[in-house]
Amino acid sequence: MPLPSWLRARFAKPGPTNAAELAADLAADPIAAAPPPASAPEREPHQPDNMVRMHIAASDPNFPAKRDAAITQIIAAIDTTAAAHGFTKKPRSWAKSGPLGTVSIQLQRSRFGFDCDINLGWSPLSETPLGPWLHDDVVPLAQFLPVPDTAILIYLDVADSPAHLDAPMHALNTRALPWLIAHLTDPNAALIATD
Repeated sequence: MPLPSWLRARFAKPGPTNAAELAADLAADPIAAAPPPASAPEREPHQPDNMVRMHIAASDPNFPAKRDAAITQIIAAIDTTAAAHGFTKKPRSWAKSGPLGTVSIQLQRSRFGFDCDINLGWSPLSETPLGPWLHDDVVPLAQFLPVPDTAILIYLDVADSPAHLDAPMHALNTRALPWLIAHLTDPNAALIATD
């Protein structure tokens, strides 16, 4: 059994001097003989970690204005979507009442002031929680998205491009709110489904 080329290099044997010896050497080493991949995978441009972005934003004097602009855009997007489903705006949420209780949409801001999440809530008329709220009284919007991280609304991203609201608002409009409203009449409405 011939030794691989990396191990033969440890011995004092001189390397191949012509093309025939090089071809024989490569044929004996299956790793070296393997063809290179057809194309290297494309690397995405470097995106800094969100913790790094948070620290940079903390020292940016323009960040509070960007955050306020992003929050205004997020609230306007939720207002439009919630109103289309019959929700009314409350001071800190959107709500809709029905025979079994009240469902709500809540915007939960992070304690660091860098991002926010959208949560769906349920307040039953009875004392007993029903359906998916047996263990908690909120369901995060992330459960309705194929990629849960897209539910986190980072203020810098929203301020730079309102298109970052498209996926969460689409999920809220087409999956989350119909599912949530179904719980006003049926506490065991169908399970959460994503695309």
